[in-house]
Amino acid sequence: MKQDLTIGRPAKVIFFYSLPVILGNVFQQVYNFVDNVIVGRAVGYEALAGVGVTTGMTFLILGFIIGITSGLGVRTAQYFGAGDMAGVRRSIGTSIWICIAISALMTAVALLLADPLLRAMGADESIYRYARDYVIILFAGLSTQTAYNLISSILRAVGDSKTPLYFLVFSSILNVILDLAFMYGAGWGVKGAAIATVLAQFISAAACFIYTFAHYRELRLSREDFRTSWALVNEHVRIGLPMAFQFSITAIGTIFLNAALAGFPAPYIAGFAAANRITGLFAQVPVSFGVAMANFAGQNFGAGKLGRVRQGVRATCVMSMLVCVVASSVLLLFPHQLTSLFVDGADSVADIFDASRRYLRVSASLYPFLFLIFIFRNALQGIGRPFWPLMGGVGELVIRAITSFILPQRFGYTGVIYVDCLSWVLACLILAVAYYFIMMRKGRRAISA
Repeated sequence: MKQDLTIGRPAKVIFFYSLPVILGNVFQQVYNFVDNVIVGRAVGYEALAGVGVTTGMTFLILGFIIGITSGLGVRTAQYFGAGDMAGVRRSIGTSIWICIAISALMTAVALLLADPLLRAMGADESIYRYARDYVIILFAGLSTQTAYNLISSILRAVGDSKTPLYFLVFSSILNVILDLAFMYGAGWGVKGAAIATVLAQFISAAACFIYTFAHYRELRLSREDFRTSWALVNEHVRIGLPMAFQFSITAIGTIFLNAALAGFPAPYIAGFAAANRITGLFAQVPVSFGVAMANFAGQNFGAGKLGRVRQGVRATCVMSMLVCVVASSVLLLFPHQLTSLFVDGADSVADIFDASRRYLRVSASLYPFLFLIFIFRNALQGIGRPFWPLMGGVGELVIRAITSFILPQRFGYTGVIYVDCLSWVLACLILAVAYYFIMMRKGRRAISA
């Protein structure tokens, strides 16, 4: 199922490579969607608000892990595009060592900072205990997240976007089954939701590693492949760390947002959490196009086919905008129906619906900026230019930090919504300008050469 992304019509190659990634990410979001539905219905809207207020914290840590593993995968893709299978195996061995170290460090840091961060955000006592129970268990199981994201990035780097889908579907179904067993059957509440997530990810990651090295003989590692060097580590970290920091910087901005949100009543927080899950579900299409673009650009950059990278970016932008029109229309036309999945007889159900509807209306109007972010960000990462994606994340952080102290106080809950959505605009502009200037400069160098 490996695929050489350096041949074939770019639009067709990216589309069919993206399909399994889209299905996998949508399935993951459907699981997150269902997980929140089960929490809201089994425990109550305060528990849903508690889980929702941890979004920035979990993204801070998990985003760092997703970023570092994605960056490591880009380097593997470049080796694969150059036809260097020995380099691919050395890259995988080096990536495993890096992820072991990162996983241990991030677990310790996350567990130490979880409670202080929740307190600093000013979470109301009615939701604090739910938030703490949920996030502590998730952070204790970070190694399972790291393992799954690493093996998925390795497979996608060599053109296999189907196997990660199969194991993600397996993990999500198992997760839902464990959710129902732990929350309804055992009565463990949000603790049960977190335990179910960690356990399902552990089983899926272990199975995916076993399958990969059994199925792909050329990817089987020898002792020699684990004998890395500081030069090789630096080669991987140079791409991986900026991608990791970019995710974490974005997450810090989300923490500012959550801190501003924490001062509102629980029904508004629950409505925001529900709407955020809804928009996140539709955003998985451009996220998936971004994953495809990172590996497409990585392989073609490794093969020296820069013009093909440009063609791929143009085609992916067009596909993303078509999806954006459909997604925005659904958010505007069916906000009540979508939000009703999360609440069942809550005392403040009218406020929850109002909060969700207002968020969906604003986000739908600014969706094009969010959709394009993933294309330009991942194209830059694929050609080995992680600095500008990092700067895009810094731009998001700056705008969220400034607006989170101004807009909510001046415009109330509507201000919180704009804190989230205006950051998309600035990040998109930074990334688009950086991409076009870098590609223009590279084009001139190619012509002069």
